[in-house]
Amino acid sequence: MSFLIVIIVLALIFDYINGFHDAANSIATVVSTKVLTPFQAVLWAALFNFVAFFIFKDHGVANTISKTVKSEFITLPVVFSGLIAAIGWNLLTWWFGIPSSSSHTLIGGFAGAGIAHAGTFYAIEADPVIKTASFIFLAPLVGMIMAFIISLWFIHAFDKGIAPKLLSIAVISFVIIFLYFNLEYDPAKLKSNYQSYALKVIFFSKNFKWILLGFILVIISIFTLYLNKLNANRASKWFKRLQLVSSAIFSIGHGGNDAQKVMGIITAALIANGT
Repeated sequence: MSFLIVIIVLALIFDYINGFHDAANSIATVVSTKVLTPFQAVLWAALFNFVAFFIFKDHGVANTISKTVKSEFITLPVVFSGLIAAIGWNLLTWWFGIPSSSSHTLIGGFAGAGIAHAGTFYAIEADPVIKTASFIFLAPLVGMIMAFIISLWFIHAFDKGIAPKLLSIAVISFVIIFLYFNLEYDPAKLKSNYQSYALKVIFFSKNFKWILLGFILVIISIFTLYLNKLNANRASKWFKRLQLVSSAIFSIGHGGNDAQKVMGIITAALIANGT
């Protein structure tokens, strides 16, 4: 039991390190552009990371982490070794200012410890490891393409032409239609603590992910519709306000994803301990 407590404490230390290693990404823009002071930005990010726990009720990330190594090969030393490796690598990359993912580090450390313990690659579940590894390469590429498209959208929104406006209207229409036909409305499936049916629909985990994405697209579309009517100063002020929105949404995403990593590793430790 004492070894289990040590592992849980280490998991919390990993989470703390993850905070200053990864969470700063969500406040980098609002601090560098002086929209918020560093202290205000940290409070802003902390608030929305905390809110994310109450929004994302499914634990997909936690399940992926806990199932990286097959249950018969999960032991407390395996979990301990994976955590030590992840903590060490996070501190090393933080010290040298190298951007890296704590999620990939934790899964890699856990998988490596499992392979060393079992003496075979069959100790790990291939599906979650392959999916996680593939996103190491896909995430920067997808991010670059999306940023390229959105930047072009904003650039041409300053023009007086009709094409950017038609695109914005088309995006808003698509989002409304998509959400209408793809959200879950069945009260029997809307498991939630909310009494209001509308809140149950909005904050149902599957629905909220699409609603959040749709909200982002609609905000961008509405902003681009009026962008060519703003002078440089007013446009700059609105961009700064939108940075607060983007930082908040980034923090919600970070909280919904990264907060679950430690849940997964503690779950694995509890499995290994037989509790």
